[in-house]
Amino acid sequence: MAKRRYGEKQPNIVFRWIYFVIFLLIAVWLLGSILAKKSPANTLKGLFSKIPGDSEIPCEELLIQKDSIIKELEAQVAINGNVVENSGRGMVIIDSQALNMRSKPSLSAEILLKIPANSEVEILYYDSQTYYLEGLPGKWCRIKYADTEGWVWGNYIKAI
Repeated sequence: MAKRRYGEKQPNIVFRWIYFVIFLLIAVWLLGSILAKKSPANTLKGLFSKIPGDSEIPCEELLIQKDSIIKELEAQVAINGNVVENSGRGMVIIDSQALNMRSKPSLSAEILLKIPANSEVEILYYDSQTYYLEGLPGKWCRIKYADTEGWVWGNYIKAI
């Protein structure tokens, strides 16, 4: 064995092993993505873009749904905590014969029942977000009519 000179750097075997392990991990990752016929970026995205649980939903979908989830939770807090703003009685003011009460604040939601024009309803609360329907701003309104709770377009409800 050769003698070391003073001040001469001796290669550190630990760093060599660390580099070797990192190299192996990258090689396995690339080989796995090639065998799966996916790009390496998509392989990583697939691994880290899901929240673990019973149903693995991609984060992108959860981010899209977050606003509606927040609104539903705020509504539950408002109802359960008795902090309901804009509650009271209201009148259905509409040009047609009836107003559709829906299961969710959306035009594509299921119609629960049709409320006749000039009917009196109980206003529970208004949605916090402003939407546009036929170019006019408005908010969805959670109401109760005939022992049924549902959503109607708030511009058609006038507080009395």
